[in-house]
Amino acid sequence: MKSWLIGLAAMAASAAVPGLANAKDFTIGLSQESLDHPWLATQKRQVLEEAKKSGVNVYTTDGQGSVVKQIAGIEDMLSKGVDLVMIQAGKAEGLRQELATLDEQKIPYMFVGKPILGTTAKTLVSMDNEKIGTQVGQYIVDQLKAKHGSAQGNVVVIEGIPGDETSVLRIRGAMSALGKEPGIKIVAQQPADYRRPQAVAVMQNVLQANRAGTLDAVFAANGEMALGAIQAINDANRKGEMIVTGIDGQKEEFEAIRNGDESATWLYAPCGVEGVEAAFKILKGEEVPKQIIEPSVQITKANVDSVTPAF
Repeated sequence: MKSWLIGLAAMAASAAVPGLANAKDFTIGLSQESLDHPWLATQKRQVLEEAKKSGVNVYTTDGQGSVVKQIAGIEDMLSKGVDLVMIQAGKAEGLRQELATLDEQKIPYMFVGKPILGTTAKTLVSMDNEKIGTQVGQYIVDQLKAKHGSAQGNVVVIEGIPGDETSVLRIRGAMSALGKEPGIKIVAQQPADYRRPQAVAVMQNVLQANRAGTLDAVFAANGEMALGAIQAINDANRKGEMIVTGIDGQKEEFEAIRNGDESATWLYAPCGVEGVEAAFKILKGEEVPKQIIEPSVQITKANVDSVTPAF
């Protein structure tokens, strides 16, 4: 009798996800906004490598910075047959209708790295963007206090992709700390789409509009934009005038910190490995938290040689 019950339980468990008896039966889709950023390229590589260990099939698509192309890629995945879709989204709003399609077809989906809030996603594997932003803002406040004797100074904010919830949360967090200090003024706040060339152009314009000696800090919402801001600052011979902070912790940022070009960054590692692990659990019918928050760490000259870059 006991063996019969055990067998019945096993059948029920396997029926939770029809046809998926083990990891080798899984087909996962990875949809990303683009691949023209080292963070995104690294996450794709992580997903492919982690899935390969178990012989899992993976379809990947490159949205090339276009919501329309990202949606077309998801539609292609559905036509080929996928059991779960992992999504890294740039602009949330354009994808919501496609998420409704996934719901209609009963295809589970999850987010890796970037959230779209208010959806039926099984989980989000990411770091706490608003918390990191708050830490960046407080760091800038502390640095300005050390520089001027009180929390005062002119700050430049370089945002990511307009409408990107990761950028929104990071900026909101930073402003929660900066906004408490009446002596701190945001003299410029512009998007640069998380890309280095755009950040160079944005920072060049800001430097031209603000004479030498009048800027105190730059908060770039990711590492590529921090590096772009640094390039513009150095080209204008204004190194040392202002601190620059970023979020990502990529190798080039570590070098910028060693060289005194960047004051601090926060580690924001790609979530490919953790994402695949969560996907397997979902497909096997296991419960996963609605959010899987990975840890971050602040990087400065004090610990830059003892921490591994995010990518």
